[in-house]
Amino acid sequence: MLADVNNPMTIIKPSTVYVKFTHEVPGLFLLMYATPEKDRNGNLVNDTYYFRYLNRNTPRIKFNIPDPGSYIPSVPVEIVKIVDIEIPENYPRLPPANRDRWQEVKYWYNPQMDSVTPIRIYSHTGVIEYGDRFLSFIKPIQVFLEQHEKGHMFYLDEEDCDLFALVNTLRMGYNQSTCYYAMSHVLSRTKQNIERIQTLFNNIQKIRNL
Repeated sequence: MLADVNNPMTIIKPSTVYVKFTHEVPGLFLLMYATPEKDRNGNLVNDTYYFRYLNRNTPRIKFNIPDPGSYIPSVPVEIVKIVDIEIPENYPRLPPANRDRWQEVKYWYNPQMDSVTPIRIYSHTGVIEYGDRFLSFIKPIQVFLEQHEKGHMFYLDEEDCDLFALVNTLRMGYNQSTCYYAMSHVLSRTKQNIERIQTLFNNIQKIRNL
């Protein structure tokens, strides 16, 4: 089955999709919503749902789509198969929690938030504050960032929260590559942030090798 701009890919339940490229392998593959989606404020969202950087020697890829809907690939692909979503069963062990502030979160949109901090949590009250930069990210990256902030109900250390976000985002069915992009595209390139990105990458590699 061919999927292209005229033939959207329809997903009726959380699925893993195997595709092969019918032409030259792109350097960047995008999967876009076939119909407009809206964010929690009722505004149209970034029309990209999934993206992945590729080398020219990757004629076939697979990716998870945990959110049913219709999607359009950025280049024509042949759908090899669609199966029930494949979720890793083993993850790096989360460290013991060093705080206990778990509670149901409440969301607060703040249009005045600076562009450096797209989202943050006030863990003692359970309020997650987000701004326009957060809304500009694709949904799977938003999910990862939200999970990171929820991690602060259990952890003080940023890397522990990164691992919490990785484990929980993958359990929801989102892709490992998207978790990595959530860090590499959002964080500035300070020495500390580069170390955080590398640690996350190492944890992703461990999951692939389990």
